[in-house]
Amino acid sequence: MVDPALPPAQPAPPPAGSSLFTAGGIVLAIGGLYFGRDIFIPFAVGILLSFALTPLVNWLRRLRLPRIAASLIAVTLAFVLIGGITYVVGSQLVQLANNLPSYQTTITEKIRALQSSATGGGVVDKVTTTIEDLSKEISGAEKDAEKAAEQAGSALGAPPAPQEPITVRLERPESQPLEIIQTIAGPLLAPLATAGLVIIFVIFILLEQEDLRDRFIKLAGAGDLQKSTQALNDAAARVSRYLLMQLIVNLTYGIPIGIALYFIGVPNAVLWGLLAAVLRFIPYLGPFLAATFPIALAVAVDPGWSMLLWVVGLFLLAELISNNVIEPWLYGSSTGLSSLAIIMAAIFWTTLWGPVGLFLATPLTVCLVVIGRYVPQLEFLGVLLGSDPVLAPEERLYQRLLAGNLEEAVEIAEDYVDEHSSRQFYDQVAIPALRLAENDRQRSTTDTNYRRLVATTATCVVREIEDHIRDKTSSDEADKDQPSTPAPNKPVLCIAGRTELDRAAAEMLAQVLEESGTGARVLPPIAVSEGALAQLDLTGVEVVCLSYLHPQPQVFARYICRRLRRRAPHVKLVVCCWNAPPQGTHTEDMARQMSTDAAILSLELCVDQVNAWRAQQQTASDGSALTATIDDEHERLAVLHQLGLAGGRRHSFDAIAKRVAEAFGAPIALVSMITDEQQLMPGAQGLPPDLDASRQVPREESVCGHVVATDEVIVSEDVTKDPRFTNNPLVLEKGIRFYAGAPLRTSSGLALGSLCVIDMQPREFSDADRVRLQEMADSLMAQLERDAEERSGGKDPVSGSERRQTQDASS
Repeated sequence: MVDPALPPAQPAPPPAGSSLFTAGGIVLAIGGLYFGRDIFIPFAVGILLSFALTPLVNWLRRLRLPRIAASLIAVTLAFVLIGGITYVVGSQLVQLANNLPSYQTTITEKIRALQSSATGGGVVDKVTTTIEDLSKEISGAEKDAEKAAEQAGSALGAPPAPQEPITVRLERPESQPLEIIQTIAGPLLAPLATAGLVIIFVIFILLEQEDLRDRFIKLAGAGDLQKSTQALNDAAARVSRYLLMQLIVNLTYGIPIGIALYFIGVPNAVLWGLLAAVLRFIPYLGPFLAATFPIALAVAVDPGWSMLLWVVGLFLLAELISNNVIEPWLYGSSTGLSSLAIIMAAIFWTTLWGPVGLFLATPLTVCLVVIGRYVPQLEFLGVLLGSDPVLAPEERLYQRLLAGNLEEAVEIAEDYVDEHSSRQFYDQVAIPALRLAENDRQRSTTDTNYRRLVATTATCVVREIEDHIRDKTSSDEADKDQPSTPAPNKPVLCIAGRTELDRAAAEMLAQVLEESGTGARVLPPIAVSEGALAQLDLTGVEVVCLSYLHPQPQVFARYICRRLRRRAPHVKLVVCCWNAPPQGTHTEDMARQMSTDAAILSLELCVDQVNAWRAQQQTASDGSALTATIDDEHERLAVLHQLGLAGGRRHSFDAIAKRVAEAFGAPIALVSMITDEQQLMPGAQGLPPDLDASRQVPREESVCGHVVATDEVIVSEDVTKDPRFTNNPLVLEKGIRFYAGAPLRTSSGLALGSLCVIDMQPREFSDADRVRLQEMADSLMAQLERDAEERSGGKDPVSGSERRQTQDASS
């Protein structure tokens, strides 16, 4: 038999051959992309343009156009737009080239101004003069050395140095017309061929979109149509959204820059605006390239420096607005790539495909991330390149605790607490992190140092969170000029069951209890050892919470609970099973096995249960239990007897209770009558067997008595937090969490009982539900009065009873 305390078996690691096969496939794919770039570049650009044109094609198809016509119209419009932009850019470049000689004078004057800007000729003059002097010295030294060598040679009778050879220049013959055509047209053929391939690919991809999608699904799906369809839809949605959002961002960036440059006075402002919009498709580097040309032109055009400052300020302002306002508003998480992944992708695709790869880097990498999400062998791509967190919050915290990195652990904790609350942090992150540590301890029992390190660091995190919350609370109360009031006593005792990890969990529970206003103190595991348990100080303790991270704490907790029960029968005992399996766990059975009052699986439930117990004990100790006191008791009881509702059981009320339960979707519904000693339940639906057998409870345990006393609808969406019911034995014993009751009121205004719905879980009850419940109660009471009048021979029994009561009072 398998030990239930052992963790589940871990899946076997993938074989080494599979990893080698995947690595080899990736290397072959990269090689194919590099050597086949002449084909893959047009194909990738065609796919990218087809993603951008697909919404337009779908819109034209909705206008009843055939697919061929819609695709050709979309492609024509796209390339007309591209051609128009190319024409505008070309004309602007020609104009700029014609104006460049006129800018030479301005540049020369600025250089001269820099040379004479400082006393003594300026920095430029000094540097230039120094370089010229050094050149003269070097040249003079070389000439002196040559003369000395000649004189020494003539003195020794050496022959004179040979004369320098005559320079011969070879000139090429005049180029033939065919050679001129090849020289000019040759460099243009490759881009034109690429553009032609792109057009052909775009047209055929748009025409054969459904067929290509089906073939891709069949090729990549491997029988799993759902996963391959999700991958294709995800990639298409992300790339299309990226292109659309990038286009909008670039237009909102380039158009204002072009307009602003025009008013600043920079020549060819249209060219620089278009260039800024296009270059911004290049991640990170594009805006700097777009700003370089206008800045250089501002230096060449303006004799002063004001235009340069205006241009630099314009680009800085545009970048700040675009990066901090426009992009977060439009992008969100459209690409799913991390910042580092975008930079690495730009370098990778530029190395493979040159400048075109720089433009295609982001959309191609998005496709790789999507593939990594749906193909297990390529999952590492999604981990390396994606922006989604690869570790759950509890795993991130556990890693920091395991490394003893207190600073980062506190940072994670404070961020989570600020965003949610300390209770949610401990319940959803910190205790699950300790659970991971305990499971690791169960798998490896040889080394306990890391367990102590995790527990110590976790306890320090609790202290830091406590200070962080205290600082926030102090600042809030200082703003409101309200002093804080710490808990005066420590009625809750949180004890670690076995290990240091259990103590860390107990510290977290105690901190949340303190925050909710319930004083708590923590004891280490040695406090419940066999020798120390008899010496445990339980003075003033109302609740004892035992914390266990072991998957099966019943064996350990049973002995301690029995000893504590014998020492202090009045103390409530709760065992916190932080590592119990969530499926198939019955807390009632666990509590019975451990002889405890409750077995809790989550911190939030534990805090609610402790606070409910304390509220009950406080109410009982103060002697201020809220009891239902009813006015006109004698008159009400007389009418109750007159209508025949003071005793007996009418089965017709069960059908009414069933209709009420079905109307409100509640498991329990009651028609109850309040007598002088009991609450009778002549109509019931869903009662436990013991209550259904008797159909009555003592009046001091009555819940419906409050409805009769107040003569109005009472709704308690969580009775454990309602002081009217927290000390009610019936509520505590049966586990009632929700109650809604409407008074059964006679025509003369006397409340005889209630029509109520009950649930074992907290729930909401709207105003419309209150009105509907009261209407059903009034309808039932009217029917009861009509039945009683018919039995009395047409006389109104309620009116007759009231007359008799009035006569008795007057006499």
